[in-house]
Amino acid sequence: MNDIVSPGFFDRVLRKAAVLFLSLFFFVFVLSLSVVAAPPVNSEISRIMKERAAVEQNLQSLKQQLREYQSKLNLTTRKESQSFKALENIRTQIIVLEKIISQNQSYLEKLDADIEQLREKLQGNREIYNRVSDDFRRTAVSVYKYGGNRDVEHVFGAGSVNSALVRAQYMGFFTRAVRRNVTELQQVAVKLENNRIELEQSYQQKAAMVKEQERQLQTWASSKKEKEALLDRLQKNKQEYAAQLVVVQQKRKKLQSRIESLILAEQRAVEAEHERQRKIFESKRLEMQRALAKKEKSERMATSITNKERIAAKKAQLKKTEKVPLGAPEKAPLTTPTEKKVVVPVPPNGDSPELERVSADFDNASGSLPWPVKSGVVAQKFGSVEDKDLKIVTTNNGIDISVPANTPVRAVSGGKVVQIAFLPTFGNIVIIRHPKSYLTVYANLGQLNVVKDDLIKSQQLLGVSGKMTEGGSVVHFEIWKGRVKQNPEKWLKR
Repeated sequence: MNDIVSPGFFDRVLRKAAVLFLSLFFFVFVLSLSVVAAPPVNSEISRIMKERAAVEQNLQSLKQQLREYQSKLNLTTRKESQSFKALENIRTQIIVLEKIISQNQSYLEKLDADIEQLREKLQGNREIYNRVSDDFRRTAVSVYKYGGNRDVEHVFGAGSVNSALVRAQYMGFFTRAVRRNVTELQQVAVKLENNRIELEQSYQQKAAMVKEQERQLQTWASSKKEKEALLDRLQKNKQEYAAQLVVVQQKRKKLQSRIESLILAEQRAVEAEHERQRKIFESKRLEMQRALAKKEKSERMATSITNKERIAAKKAQLKKTEKVPLGAPEKAPLTTPTEKKVVVPVPPNGDSPELERVSADFDNASGSLPWPVKSGVVAQKFGSVEDKDLKIVTTNNGIDISVPANTPVRAVSGGKVVQIAFLPTFGNIVIIRHPKSYLTVYANLGQLNVVKDDLIKSQQLLGVSGKMTEGGSVVHFEIWKGRVKQNPEKWLKR
């Protein structure tokens, strides 16, 4: 073996080391691309995702309602299938279907917005990827050209140890540049892969939702035909039709009458309490006035005695001196008692401080109260409405909200539970008093979570919705001010 190394030996070793170095970095880079990390949070996409989640939750509730109505209709006998209960079931299904179709459309719009955001994000990451790729190529070429033979030659050819260290430091700069480019490139590649997956998922979701929308539209059209056929059969049998129509009207009137009697009883109790407190305060006011009058009389008598004593003293002084010296003070005027304003306490409105603390100010709460149930559909509106199918005018003192059975029912505002009643056809009824003579009514509740005289907070659980004989579940909700019924939808959040 030769003791002297040939001149080309170091060149070959360094060239192989440079190639090995670049190969190692490319291997690490390619390996890192196979790992898919979670994409960074984008505020706009995050907002859209939250909105999508809310719509999905509503859709689940609506579909549950629809399943309950359809299940009940499938279980009815042939005789029951030609009744007003079946008609009410089908009509509610149509209302729920229309709400589902509307929510589906909203969901498609959210998906379109999501897809647009993902496209923009994908395009931006592609541009970053191309830029970083160019930077990486330039750095790699520089390392190959200058970080291999020449820099090593410069290191070994340095005139001093200090020069060799400086030149070695420049070689380190190239190495770190390559490492930085590789890290950035693999991060952007991961983002691109995640964008591609998210975009593909959104496209799949949109395709599925379009099919779902088409299916719901077909179901809606089928339900409309079924309703028309049932109406036709009912109207042909006029005697049966008239008898069932009377039952339907009586059922509604019974509920309204029961609630109205409870409302009137409670309002009488409120008015009686206000009158009692007014009399108490009036009595206190008169007593205070009498006390003040007595005090003022005593003060006037005391002042009168003081003035007489002062006049007598003055006369005695004048008798002693025949002439009043110059510069003497003028005769002091007689003092009269000053009138004091009587402060009369203002009678309260009869509402306890505890009640005012837990309740919303209904006079300023229009359009801001929370709904008593989530994801409900107003099946029957407030007021007098002509039923186009039955050709009758029905009056509703509140609104009927269709929900899945056993849906939690919550107070729209804090207050005091003042009435609890039960009707066989409408379940439990809960009435809550609020300040300024406002009352809220919740009917057709199953299991209750409150008792009479409970002081409750806003959104506190009152109970769950009960099942209806025609299928599904409906919560009846009313708002009263004194003895005047209000339209609940004007008070609830829009």
